[in-house]
Amino acid sequence: MERYIDPNMISVPYGYLVEAFKTNLNVPTDFKILETGDIYYGDSGITDGNGKLIKITKNSIQIIADGFEAPLTGITYYKGNFYVSHLGSITMVTKTGKKTDLLVGLPSYGDHHNNRVAFGKDEKMNFGQGTATNSGVVGLDNNWVKSHPHFRDFPAKPVKVNGHIFKTKINIDFKNKIILTGAFAPFGTLTYFNEEIKKFFLEAVAY
Repeated sequence: MERYIDPNMISVPYGYLVEAFKTNLNVPTDFKILETGDIYYGDSGITDGNGKLIKITKNSIQIIADGFEAPLTGITYYKGNFYVSHLGSITMVTKTGKKTDLLVGLPSYGDHHNNRVAFGKDEKMNFGQGTATNSGVVGLDNNWVKSHPHFRDFPAKPVKVNGHIFKTKINIDFKNKIILTGAFAPFGTLTYFNEEIKKFFLEAVAY
């Protein structure tokens, strides 16, 4: 189904004009306009599992490189090359499409992933690494636990948790049985080692 596009619905100050340059793109995540006027954008690959670096003009779309692990989260152009962030990896791509993996195996198995890179004045490459969850506790909203059951959040520095025990339920091999879990721990792992409290919760769950 083609999306309805009407630039006239966008309010802009007097003297400005909005027009649709390209429509029906497939989940674009980032774009760059080079000094040559050429425009490139990243296709996240969410719909087909194939992230792409694409060059676009008024009349054409050219895939420069594809095969990036979805989601492709951002592209950066720096000193003649593109730096593509995609699931667990950062890859350098030339304008002709040659790919070179710079980093692989980043911990991007959870809710959030490695993001677009940026280069500082020292010419070092910087990027953000997303967290596994939104709360520090693996629970009902984390479907990835089925394929990565040991993955969890790691605090940026040592923290002391209060040992709160969470009750949750995920249908993996547990057949919807209630599971006890803790913060900054793999799913089903408690972070409170008081055996009396642990026994109390286990008995409560049994009922």
